[in-house]
Amino acid sequence: MEKETTTCGLFNWRPKWLQKLARKEVYIILFSLIGAVQGMSYTYLSSVLSTIEKQFGIKSQEAAWVFSGNEISQIAFIFFLPFLRKITKRTMWTSLALLASAFGLVLCAMPYLVRDKTQYEGGWKTQNIPTKDICADHSGREDQCKVERIRDWGGMFLIFLGFFISGIGTSFFYSFGVPYIDDNVSKNNSPMALAVVMAGRTIGHALGYVLGGSMLQMYVSPGHSGGLKEGDNGWLGNWWLGFIIIAVTTSVVAPLLALFPERLPTDEDTEAKRLEKSRKEEPASAKDYVTDTVNCAKRLLRNKVYVFNSLSTIFFLFGFIGFATFIPKYFEFHFQRNPSTSGQSGGLSKSLGSVTGILLSGIVLTKFKFSARTVSAWNVIIGFSAAAMFVAMSFIACPKLEIYGGVGEVLPCQENCGCSESSFQPTCSMDGQTLFFSPCHAGCKEMEEEVVMKNGRKKIQKIYSDCSCVKVSSEALNTTAAEPWWKESDLKSPIVGGSTAIPSTPTGAVGGYCPFDCNKQFSIIIGLLTVMSLLGATGRLGNQILSLRAIDPQDKSASIMIMVSLLSLFVFLPSPVIFGAIMDNACMIWGKNCGETTNCLLYDTDMMRNTLCYFVAVCVILAAIADIGVWWYSKGIEMFDTQKEEEKSELEMKSEEKQKELST
Repeated sequence: MEKETTTCGLFNWRPKWLQKLARKEVYIILFSLIGAVQGMSYTYLSSVLSTIEKQFGIKSQEAAWVFSGNEISQIAFIFFLPFLRKITKRTMWTSLALLASAFGLVLCAMPYLVRDKTQYEGGWKTQNIPTKDICADHSGREDQCKVERIRDWGGMFLIFLGFFISGIGTSFFYSFGVPYIDDNVSKNNSPMALAVVMAGRTIGHALGYVLGGSMLQMYVSPGHSGGLKEGDNGWLGNWWLGFIIIAVTTSVVAPLLALFPERLPTDEDTEAKRLEKSRKEEPASAKDYVTDTVNCAKRLLRNKVYVFNSLSTIFFLFGFIGFATFIPKYFEFHFQRNPSTSGQSGGLSKSLGSVTGILLSGIVLTKFKFSARTVSAWNVIIGFSAAAMFVAMSFIACPKLEIYGGVGEVLPCQENCGCSESSFQPTCSMDGQTLFFSPCHAGCKEMEEEVVMKNGRKKIQKIYSDCSCVKVSSEALNTTAAEPWWKESDLKSPIVGGSTAIPSTPTGAVGGYCPFDCNKQFSIIIGLLTVMSLLGATGRLGNQILSLRAIDPQDKSASIMIMVSLLSLFVFLPSPVIFGAIMDNACMIWGKNCGETTNCLLYDTDMMRNTLCYFVAVCVILAAIADIGVWWYSKGIEMFDTQKEEEKSELEMKSEEKQKELST
């Protein structure tokens, strides 16, 4: 029996050459790799979120409900707690759960794989007749839908089901994987081991952003883009292929985890050895399992450190999870970034800062072995500092985009244009400042396509002329024509502001948004997020160890299972939904297609920024207050085996003194 619990292999297959891998170092590396792959799935979804909303024509709040399948399965996980606590072969069950997770990710890609591909030919479209681009007599012409429905509820159900199954792997990863490491490593070496695992998962977050950006630079149906580039009308990024890549990677790595034994062979005094002895004395009936679980729950509820630490984690993550889910979309609309770069920009810097902070805290805790009170006090400082940073972020703003004449209003200069309100095609006056809903709303009667150079590559630019509303707006706002920002120019001085140039009234417009330089503000935001991530990461490891040390060793898995379920119920499920509602509330223009309201096309960026930042700041302050409770009750918790080390050093000193006395 002893041999079976400490040797690598499956069932009766336990070859000698495989036993060389039955080491904590090998397991930590493999588990970190799996954590990286697991971490990719979350941030990949965040990167492609706005593209999925566009594909299925759903609002942000609706998208959050679709993706809640992951959390619902983790909430249901708690009902199996009485039986899961008695599982001894934790590595094998974690491996099986991760394989189920891979199958769930494949389901997420099925809506593309099984649906009609003809709508992607030469550009993504849902209408036979092109939209009413320019001002003309459009009487009697109505948009004709190319597809029967825009909001594909069947496809969204497949994604929901996929994430529901995927949540099983996440539950086992945390509930079985983390305690397995802490049980098989001595307390003094545990910080560095857990730091490597946490860093691996955080690196996975960075890779998820990279994968998402790379996929969105590809067309949704590879080879059928018709020469379109990202940013062109009709472009839709490849949102589905990344799910397949993550699923295949998981399927390759996860089976290796099942080969590890119930307990790693070691000469160190570990919790795994003590737990193995205690399990032999435990009853095995289902009734006793339930009774034991109830007693475990009572012990945890009476543990004030565990309760306050749980409240802190819930409040903190409630703010950060929702914000992290929509931060690529926030960058996309507030800073006018491409979907493929919006996730990478903030995600990479944030993840690199987090990895640095986690590894640094692992080294520091291993070396200095701080007390529980010192660790909890540091978390209080981090909490209030993070809240201050989010308040500061609310003051870093880009120019707000406003539509001239509003939306839904018919100006005198548009009366005979017959403009459609169903297609938002941002069009900028040649004054470089005034934005119109579409070239039709700008009153433009002529359009030509010009091949221009922009950022070193050729692109087709739509140029509109004879625009009646452009003339009206220019006179009303007292603006003049600006230098052609939409292409690379050899002009020595702009038409506006040049001493030799004669200001002229613009009569034309250019397809796309008006130019504005917000790079400085974006760099400041990235810098703040990096510092915040690094600072926050230095407290994550200490907080995890404090939570594990504050409870009985036999309750570790149960405490994490309960925490995973509580976080899913009170954080991962409602937080994205609430943040999605915040995003939807800031929407100024909703897309309309085939008579249905679809995803948001333009946001009130000032409202979006202030609401998001202040909401997160309040959540973080509540978390810091709960951390004060952790600090208050954490006195006496032994984080490391310092007492044993002191006793050992005292015995060594006494023996040395006796030897000196004998020698003299």
